[in-house]
Amino acid sequence: MRIRNLALAALLSTTCLAGQAKADPVTAFIGGFLNAAGFGTYLATGAVGAWSAGFTAGSWLAGGSLLSRVVLSVGLSALSQALMPTPSVPSPSDRQVNWAQPISYQERVYGRVRKGGPFCFSAASRADVTNPEGTDDRFKRHYGILIAAHSTRGPVQHFLDKRPVELEGDFVSTEPIWYDGKGRWAWHGSIRTYTGQPGQAVDPIWDAVFPEVTAADDFKGLSYAALYAARPPNNVFSKIYPSGREWVYAPVWDGCDTVYDPRTDTADWTDNAALIIADVAELYGFAVDWDEVAAEADICDQLVTNRDGGTQKRWTINMVIDSSMTWEQVRAELMKACDAFFYERRDGKLGFKVGYYSAPTVTLTDADFLTISIRDRAWGSDVIGQVAVKYVEPALDYQEELTGAVVADPQGDRHEEPCGAINSHNQGWRVGYRWLATARPPYSVSGTIGPIGYECMEQRFLRITHAEAGFDEVVEVSRLTRNGGSHTFSLEVVSVDAVDFAPNALTLEPARPLRAVVVEDGDVAAPASLTGEAVEGTGGVALIEWSWPVQSEDLRQQLQIRSVDGGAPDWQIVDAGEGQSSLVSSGLVDGATYEAQVRNRTPGGRISPWYPAVPLAVQAVADSTPPAALVAFGSSVSGSDVVLTFTAPNDGQYAATRIWRADGSTAFVDAVAIRTEFGAANAADSYTDVGPGVGSHSYWAEPINGSGIAGPRSGPQTITII
Repeated sequence: MRIRNLALAALLSTTCLAGQAKADPVTAFIGGFLNAAGFGTYLATGAVGAWSAGFTAGSWLAGGSLLSRVVLSVGLSALSQALMPTPSVPSPSDRQVNWAQPISYQERVYGRVRKGGPFCFSAASRADVTNPEGTDDRFKRHYGILIAAHSTRGPVQHFLDKRPVELEGDFVSTEPIWYDGKGRWAWHGSIRTYTGQPGQAVDPIWDAVFPEVTAADDFKGLSYAALYAARPPNNVFSKIYPSGREWVYAPVWDGCDTVYDPRTDTADWTDNAALIIADVAELYGFAVDWDEVAAEADICDQLVTNRDGGTQKRWTINMVIDSSMTWEQVRAELMKACDAFFYERRDGKLGFKVGYYSAPTVTLTDADFLTISIRDRAWGSDVIGQVAVKYVEPALDYQEELTGAVVADPQGDRHEEPCGAINSHNQGWRVGYRWLATARPPYSVSGTIGPIGYECMEQRFLRITHAEAGFDEVVEVSRLTRNGGSHTFSLEVVSVDAVDFAPNALTLEPARPLRAVVVEDGDVAAPASLTGEAVEGTGGVALIEWSWPVQSEDLRQQLQIRSVDGGAPDWQIVDAGEGQSSLVSSGLVDGATYEAQVRNRTPGGRISPWYPAVPLAVQAVADSTPPAALVAFGSSVSGSDVVLTFTAPNDGQYAATRIWRADGSTAFVDAVAIRTEFGAANAADSYTDVGPGVGSHSYWAEPINGSGIAGPRSGPQTITII
């Protein structure tokens, strides 16, 4: 009894219940903002103590100890057997939204998660913003989304309205938010991210656009994203903004970068389950033993084999907590994530073990039990027969997915346990394997024990040898409770098998549930061709007729046209009428080149790609009738110059003569135009080519009309200059 008496004396002479929590000020506060009706201008400002928004000490410290002032240890089986309630918490998908409300609970991010967050800024402006291709003066909605109330490692992947997007600098460069060929109007969105690091400055665009924003509005210590959404043309609005408003921003983000690792005496980002549990415990006011944390962290980093034959870390945690969550809620999520066992240490600190088996060092015998009840495995239709865990699947854009079920009895109840802190099928399956094992163990034992309970306080595994009951089993503690007013303890345990902590994934882990991608037959096909030609016989007006194949009756066509040299560099979209398969462009600049593309559009607003991908180019021609040939064309040498003489045809279509020259060749393919000589019809004219150089030169001449359309070509006239 010497050991037990010493344990009792140590307990009575120390305070083993954790004191009141105290969190140091590390974050700024999220204030009330955004009037509900109109998304008015708002900027969250000010700084207060940590976790102040929506926070009270009672909400964090219900019970003031591990679970209450009498519960000394609790394991996963307490949840699986419903000995302890499983608190409800927001699911990962619940957090992939943006919201505006007067008070927003502060959020803390661990590991790698996909999440949205509350608005911390919203205002509209037409002020100029410079994008990669120029100045954008369109109407824009500027807004900010708070990701975490602390510093973080930063974004991994950006999502806008559930669509993954890429950035070029700070600007969205993924279609359809970005449109190729639109120049400065292609850039509809911008995302600038901040991770709360020391020296964080105010967002430069907000600072430049809004006079109310000052250098003090730097969101010190906060991780957030600053965005804007520019207003596009109506015809593409629904394509860019499918929800009809600015995008929901819910990125994949690497969270807290100040998690302490006692093994290296450093603080950094991690997804190590033990290190995160220790950080969260300290946040809630508990002290931990760092040597114990280091040992558990090593176990978390051990590699295990998954179904595919690859390896991964044994236990990781990737989760979000907020200041509305009680310790019981957070503790339950941590337990489920890594099969954790929590207990109150004899020195008053919070202890924990992650999921692994170790041989028991304490044995309970008949003499230790005041009462004992041993129950054989439960049977019946209401007993859990299969378990699947709902986890976060990175391959599905970090959406929730169910693991393949662990099945003990196909006829038994199926239980689906949510655990948003898990982002691996293998880890979710291992937790499900343990959940099922603890939910239907071979034996469940409950009873009352004496002072030996103090020796059981830090033990996850015990051995019970009860001669009278003929019972000799290794058990896992579900719950150990000290009974008030006495030195007796209530003990609830389940029999356990070491293999349950290391199931063979190669043979036992089920395949991931297949999610077939159904390709919707809703894509709109573009017209198969587009032609364009200048219209003849217009009496001097430049027209181009664009034509495409006849399309289905339920489709309408749109044509977009532009001309840089015609003074219209931006695309202009024209709607074709019902049943049309051509469209005539008028008001064109004679001789200018016009580019065009065509697409189909449904009555519901769905559109096809523009065709062709490289726009069709056609020159506008007001007069398509060429003049007659020149009456005469001759050449002569005058010193180092060449004099060309020609007589224009007696033709009203004549406007000028275009002269070509080829040096050292008599082939027209080698010629270049050197002069357009304007003159009257039926008149003699000349042109002197000054100093073409020593050697042979060949010349051609062709009459042209006012639109540059050429008549028959004369030549060559070959001259040699010595």
